[in-house]
Amino acid sequence: MKMVYAALASLLVMGSLASCEKEKKQTLNNIIVPPREVSVPDTIIHQMNETESNDEVSWVGSVYKVKTHRYSNDSLSVVTDETGKRYRNNVILVKITRKDGSTFFEKKFTKALFDGLVDDDYLKKNLLLGLVYNGTDKDGLHFLGSVGSPDILTEEYVPFIVTINKNGEVSVEKGNLDTREGVDSDETNKPVPEKSDEVV
Repeated sequence: MKMVYAALASLLVMGSLASCEKEKKQTLNNIIVPPREVSVPDTIIHQMNETESNDEVSWVGSVYKVKTHRYSNDSLSVVTDETGKRYRNNVILVKITRKDGSTFFEKKFTKALFDGLVDDDYLKKNLLLGLVYNGTDKDGLHFLGSVGSPDILTEEYVPFIVTINKNGEVSVEKGNLDTREGVDSDETNKPVPEKSDEVV
């Protein structure tokens, strides 16, 4: 009889050990290890959307049409910002036509227009964001220009006033056209396009 009890006790111990071993294996199998985050470098060259605006302007006794057209240009150097993100540079075409359809002024602008008016390092790491018609006065047709970061998370930019006079000559100064007197316009346009229109 003692042998029967001993055999039963032995079976119970073995069963208990087997159960513990099984639970241990299940516990080990249930351990979830989070995947290791791997930093993938951004190799995409980003660009801003193409935009175009058209204005009809009364100036020096006549009517003119002012067209501004922003687009990215592959032939220009690529800009690398502070975060290492790369962007194509922008070109902005300004075309002004007379009432009879003839061209008074036509020029493609790049950020080189502001060379000497902003720090070289800042100019190198940022884009020409916008150049928009803002009004007229005795000095000519005025545009608001800006150089800055295309990143939608920042509103960093430097504003400029670009003036085209009656002879088609271009002058540039740093500042904001809001403070100029005698500008013949009811509306002041922000020089920076919506950065949410950035595409890749």
